[in-house]
Amino acid sequence: MTNFSIGDLLIRIKNASLVARETIEVPKFKFGLGVLEILKDKGFIGDYEITGNTVLVTLKYEDNGMPSFQDVKLFSRPGRRWYIKSLEMTPVRSGTGIQIVSTPKGVMTTVDAKKANVGGELICEVW
Repeated sequence: MTNFSIGDLLIRIKNASLVARETIEVPKFKFGLGVLEILKDKGFIGDYEITGNTVLVTLKYEDNGMPSFQDVKLFSRPGRRWYIKSLEMTPVRSGTGIQIVSTPKGVMTTVDAKKANVGGELICEVW
């Protein structure tokens, strides 16, 4: 099994969006599926389909051809974990982006984590 991370997943989606690819194939892992579900629900990707040990991700574009997934900022890394309390969670880019956080209640956006009053490890910002 390869050593694949959330950072790799998000950067692959970003790079594929920038060159206007319709789909990409990424390795399947549980944490990645949670992040993909959030991206799908918030409209940053079109859909994803699990095929064996890989996931086929369909990218989403606006009517003017611009990708829905513009950019990503990674926070936590293997050498530096970034934790955030629910009181420290703020909107991203005036509400046009999201932050993804890993909490004891699962992977969720900071908006959902704030409603549930839980903090956790800040993974990334997506806009």
